[in-house]
Amino acid sequence: METPEPVVRIRCPSPEDEARCRSVLQKAGLVPETQLTWLAVRDADPDRVNDLLVDGGAAGRVAAREQVGKLIGFVIDHGPSLDARAGSLRATVTRILTTAGLTARWSPRPEEEMGAAGAALHEYLMETRGGFVSWERFTGLFCRAADAT
Repeated sequence: METPEPVVRIRCPSPEDEARCRSVLQKAGLVPETQLTWLAVRDADPDRVNDLLVDGGAAGRVAAREQVGKLIGFVIDHGPSLDARAGSLRATVTRILTTAGLTARWSPRPEEEMGAAGAALHEYLMETRGGFVSWERFTGLFCRAADAT
């Protein structure tokens, strides 16, 4: 299921790769634009954009996907009992949203909910043997709409 976001930021490692990313995205009907040090597309699903880049052979990746990968590593490293690490989880979620440029749309859940969210993600990862964590799953577990806080 696609979850469009107002902006999807892409980190390109080189000017050559930025050109490759632009070409891949344009072929898919998206309109990439330069935003400071990012390549970005508007009103798109971060998972779909990332899949397009991978399938197109680009090295650039959606910034939010890179950061969610770090969260997954943290959760796997620290196990299912994450209540004591709720502050670190919240800080990581904040960094993901900030890097993604989506703090106007999403905010991290309160710290007291982070341990349970981390435990739920850990359980999912163990059940699926490291299954894909979609943007929708990430936001469902760790975020609230910014206007709901």
